[in-house]
Amino acid sequence: MKTRIITALTALFVAVAALAGTTVTAPEASARVTSGKYTWTTVKTINGARGSFPVTIRGNILTLDIPGVIIGASKHARIHRTRTGGFFDYGGNRYVLRKSGSKYVGDELWLTINGAVVGRTSLTPRR
Repeated sequence: MKTRIITALTALFVAVAALAGTTVTAPEASARVTSGKYTWTTVKTINGARGSFPVTIRGNILTLDIPGVIIGASKHARIHRTRTGGFFDYGGNRYVLRKSGSKYVGDELWLTINGAVVGRTSLTPRR
């Protein structure tokens, strides 16, 4: 019985130490999409359809600068930071961005088809 208790306590100690080790390690390095005014452009791969929209980024929130109401869509999207830039979900798609010079470029992924690439996207600074 004494051996079982010691074994159980040892296992518990190892588990707690492992958990503590994962929470004490340094966080993953991440970049941030810089706040400012941008032109958000998307180009569909399949048909070449193109759209450009004025947006503003403050902190980790992207806001479409389009007057009026967008039927069925929000004007805001939360940007999640990654090592190279970030991504945001909007209208059923995920837009993945990486820093390229003064702008951000990346892919548009269709979330309903396991993240299939359906286009290219970019954020270009506006003056």
